[in-house]
Amino acid sequence: MRIFAALELPQKVIKGITDWQKPLMSRYSSLKWVRGDRMHLTLRFFGDIPESGIERIHEILSLWHPGPMKFSLSGIGTFGRSSSPSVFWLGGDFPVEISEISGELGQVPDEKGRKGEKRFFPHLTVARRKDSSELPELDLPDEITGVFTEAAVINSRLTLRGPEYTFLNRYDLH
Repeated sequence: MRIFAALELPQKVIKGITDWQKPLMSRYSSLKWVRGDRMHLTLRFFGDIPESGIERIHEILSLWHPGPMKFSLSGIGTFGRSSSPSVFWLGGDFPVEISEISGELGQVPDEKGRKGEKRFFPHLTVARRKDSSELPELDLPDEITGVFTEAAVINSRLTLRGPEYTFLNRYDLH
């Protein structure tokens, strides 16, 4: 299993992002665009970890009750070399509780035994660039706002059509 913990997006936010993506998809068809049903805010990717690790993730998230958390998306960023980025994401204003829970989840070793020691940077991946594709100039979205109310532990199985998600647990943030 390829395990990750994430915050689920409200449908209103997913619609706002996919509406923003639509004109860009035709302009930059060489990008691999993230579908609405695959959008989430990753708290930590663990990979193929033992059941004891999944149990620890469950313990951490089942005790986390920050209440509904407002956020906004208003900026674009990239990962990879600045001259040739590989990932495009939306960022904005997120509550500090998200970085705090990511840090706590970072104490659970990933599939290579590493703990999450890098600074967490909340973002929503919206597209990936193939090495040979053109370098796009994505328009900024109008601000998209929402409220996180649910976290999840998800198994991501890679297929030829892309990842298939199976939700192992969901956690109400109230």
